[in-house]
Amino acid sequence: MEKSLPKGWVESNIGTISEIIRGVSYKKNEASSSYSEHSIYILRGGNIQDGRIDFETDDNVYVKSHLVNPKQYIQKDDVVIVGSTGSKKLIGKAGTAGDKLANVSFGAFLMLLRTYTVNSKYHSYFFQTAYYRNTISELAGGVNINNIRKEHLENLKFPLPPLPEQERIVAKLDKLFAQHEKIKQALDRIPQLLKAFRQQVLTQAVTGKLTEQWREGKDLEGWKAKKISELGELISGFAFKSSDFKDAGIQLIRMGNLYNNKLDLARSPIFLPKDYDAKLIERYSTQKGDILLSLTGTKYKRDYGFAIEIDTNEKLLINQRILCVRPSINSKYLLYLLRDNIFRDQFFALETGGVNQGNVGVTNLAKISLKIPPLQEQQEIVRRVENLFAKADAIEARYDTLKAKVDSLPQAILHKAFKGELVPQLPTDGDAKDLLAEIMALKKDVKERK
Repeated sequence: MEKSLPKGWVESNIGTISEIIRGVSYKKNEASSSYSEHSIYILRGGNIQDGRIDFETDDNVYVKSHLVNPKQYIQKDDVVIVGSTGSKKLIGKAGTAGDKLANVSFGAFLMLLRTYTVNSKYHSYFFQTAYYRNTISELAGGVNINNIRKEHLENLKFPLPPLPEQERIVAKLDKLFAQHEKIKQALDRIPQLLKAFRQQVLTQAVTGKLTEQWREGKDLEGWKAKKISELGELISGFAFKSSDFKDAGIQLIRMGNLYNNKLDLARSPIFLPKDYDAKLIERYSTQKGDILLSLTGTKYKRDYGFAIEIDTNEKLLINQRILCVRPSINSKYLLYLLRDNIFRDQFFALETGGVNQGNVGVTNLAKISLKIPPLQEQQEIVRRVENLFAKADAIEARYDTLKAKVDSLPQAILHKAFKGELVPQLPTDGDAKDLLAEIMALKKDVKERK
């Protein structure tokens, strides 16, 4: 946190301005996964998200109300943090309840922070700052489990402005984050719009609409229906033995390397030795311009049938359930053809398999019929598609840059807020030293009464 604070601010700590309450462990026979009368919902680590509490989980836990200490009930704007976890990324993650929750408590590995004199929303915003998360991550200790020690949390520095300024900061943060959410929602539409645009381009391309005017006045052959088997040599991948896999050599392309129409060779790479069976290497090695198609995935989810083009002369091997098409037509055009929904709808209509795994066989796939334009038109279609895709790629690049800036805005805003630069300081606000003295007096009074 900043060493110098604005006039009227004072450096306090979490232990001074917050009450820290640890979560409670419940025995297995005391907990249930289903709700019943007088049940209390028990928060766990999975419920805590960045800035909020998520109640929509698959492993809800309830206990009877008589087992819960009244002090453990979560109140409006309480902050619940992950105090113990095996993940360094999750330690200290904080969520705020928001509205008052009459029948919610929290379990072991969580800690609750409650403030009475400080503006509760100003208090909760602090736990979303990079300063808080980074400091807690550094302080959390443990061999396999990361734990936040109570004293570390208590001693964490907390910048305290006068109460009127806290209220102005909260109002400003609420407004800015509401605007930020609207910007995010608008941005989130762009990837889907680009995906729909690219798919529309492909459909226009393979139905001839993209080159409709271009064909006028040209002496060209008509489009002809051809089966997949007529578009090139079909080579089914080979079931290489896992016992032959090595850490280096000739890389084997497996299902996991083909996803979402991208070839990711860095994903769990597997190799076969360079001196492997020469006939198998010759038969199942890729060539530049080959089109690969994945043939297995999750049934009914269309998470396979992805097509990629090999754009390297590097020798790669094709594993089972991957089809290699060595094109006799323009390779780029064939790639676009196999990525379009006209082909994919026919492809998945052939799906077989058990409950979870879906498969499409090469024999039936080879019979799928598609309309193919003459070579000159294939080349023109490819040129136009590449031009349109380049424009979409440029928009996507700008989107990625803008999204990175938008994603970084919350921390920049919070940094300014807790540095005292988000709203002006007013002479009528008073001094936070008086507020701190009031907090200390209140705590002393509570302690004496106990």
